[in-house]
Amino acid sequence: MSRRIISVVVSAAALLAAFGCGSGASDTSVKSGTGGGARVNVADGAVDAAGLRTVAYQGVEFQVPADWPVYDLAANPTTCVRFDVHAVYLGQPSADMQCPAGLVGRVDAVLVEPAADHAANGRASSGEVSTDSVNGLTAEVVSGADVTNQLDATFASAGVAATITYQESDATARQILSSFRGQAK
Repeated sequence: MSRRIISVVVSAAALLAAFGCGSGASDTSVKSGTGGGARVNVADGAVDAAGLRTVAYQGVEFQVPADWPVYDLAANPTTCVRFDVHAVYLGQPSADMQCPAGLVGRVDAVLVEPAADHAANGRASSGEVSTDSVNGLTAEVVSGADVTNQLDATFASAGVAATITYQESDATARQILSSFRGQAK
């Protein structure tokens, strides 16, 4: 094998490892950093038969694909909230986020934060608001107007808001939204 082919194979393996691809293992932790820093175990991070795991935040729980990383923004305020990668972000995005230049596109991703922070920092979308019941929680869901490839839902009784993005189909976003419920006590 030539050195060039070996170099390409090693580079490809490094990229797969860096982006969490190629592993059958599921990560049931909350990442508190951007570069593999400290991790806090998610107590309810068990994977179900459908390949989903439950994430809990400030009195609500919801299900996401088991292989999505979960980032705790309070533990590391420099974590960049990126909607161009599959991930879950918990907490208020900081003005100190360290984001790479040139982020483009949207995929399925979730940001769940305190509802007051969501509105106060201008992340609440404008458009048509519908009130839906989601597993016993009242959700105000915004659609239309400036909402493009995302669902914005505020669960006022729980004090949280969710921004759920998607690329083409909103099927996964709607599945995640429909999984929100009050946290079991």
